[in-house]
Formats: sequence, C-alpha cells, structure tokens
Amino acid sequence: MRTLITGVDADGRSCVVSADELALDQLAPGFATGIPFATTASPPPARPDGAAPLIDQGIAPGLARWMIVELGPDSETPMHHTDTLDLETVLSGSVDLVLDDGAHRLEQGDLVVLAGVDHAWRAGPDGCRLSAVLIGTPPPA
Repeated sequence: MRTLITGVDADGRSCVVSADELALDQLAPGFATGIPFATTASPPPARPDGAAPLIDQGIAPGLARWMIVELGPDSETPMHHTDTLDLETVLSGSVDLVLDDGAHRLEQGDLVVLAGVDHAWRAGPDGCRLSAVLIGTPPPA
C-alpha cells in the first residue's frame, strides 16, 4: 500500500510531502499491523491557508466523520480545500489527486492524508470509491 501525505511547500502551494510504501510489522502468526499516519495532538493542527474555495464540512475541531465517496467515471471536482484532516483509502477504481504540484494517480489500496490543502479529484475511466475519515481542524492562525 502506498501512502501519500500532503502539505504545502515554502510558497504555500499544495504538494505531496511524502510518498512511501506502508510497511506491516508481523506481531504474531497471521497478524500484522502498520500505521500510515498518526496525530500527536487533539484537535489536529490547524490547516494551512488555502487559495481555492473552502468547503466547510461542518465538523468541529477534534470531531470525526467517516464517509464513503463515489466518483463517477471520468468525473472531476473543482479545486477546493476543507477545514478537516482527511484520511482516505481508495476502495476501488482509480483517481488522480490534483494538487498544485500536479496530478498523483491513486489506485485501489492506496492511502492519502489530506491536511486541508487545496486539491481536486479526477476519477479514472471506471470511477472511484473512497473511504474517508474527516477530522475537524481549527482555522488557520
């Protein structure tokens, strides 16, 4: 499983700050775990300022919502940012995560951490289904 973690560069543009394969640690026969991402504070840190329009998810800082998102074949969302830290898993299909640094193709099983940065989605030819856990963040300082 590939894990992409987003952030912003020195110019405040959304980008991938790390892209690594998730390593699983064998804890017992037939049982392994891996941690693609963890927070160190509650609520999570404030999201960065965004240039694209804000989609207010209505989730107070520290609260969580779990959603399933379906994107139809070849559909696209406009560039936007949210007031949440989003932990997303591609369940089926494929999708391009579009950031200021370009498009990043995600396939079934890939993971992405969206830290409230400017982004858009462009589904592949078969569409895409995502599992998304959204955690509310404070506004930028």
